[in-house]
Amino acid sequence: MGRHCGYLALVSALACGADWVFLPESPPEEGWEEQMCVKLSENRARKKRLNIIIVAEGAIDTQNKPITSEKIKELVVTQLGYDTRVTILGHVQRGGTPSAFDRILASRMGVEAVIALL
Repeated sequence: MGRHCGYLALVSALACGADWVFLPESPPEEGWEEQMCVKLSENRARKKRLNIIIVAEGAIDTQNKPITSEKIKELVVTQLGYDTRVTILGHVQRGGTPSAFDRILASRMGVEAVIALL
């Protein structure tokens, strides 16, 4: 999500205290790879065990080349040797079993939609 707008990625980064965020509206400066690796290494030296990097779907660098989560993972693994996992928000937010509340809310919305059509 965020192919043309990084708002969701930005808000997510703020909400979870991400270490680094990539947005389509704000391509990172030249040498961002080295800067990010230094930041992650500093965090690890301060005993921070988890690093969160958020990549909006449309993130690009200054040469308009796409920045993908797989590219970031490969960079972190090869440069720092950290165990790295990628989670795609679209998969998480659309997955899971609906709760009773979810089912009832969906039914109510369906009823209201039919009433609006009538």
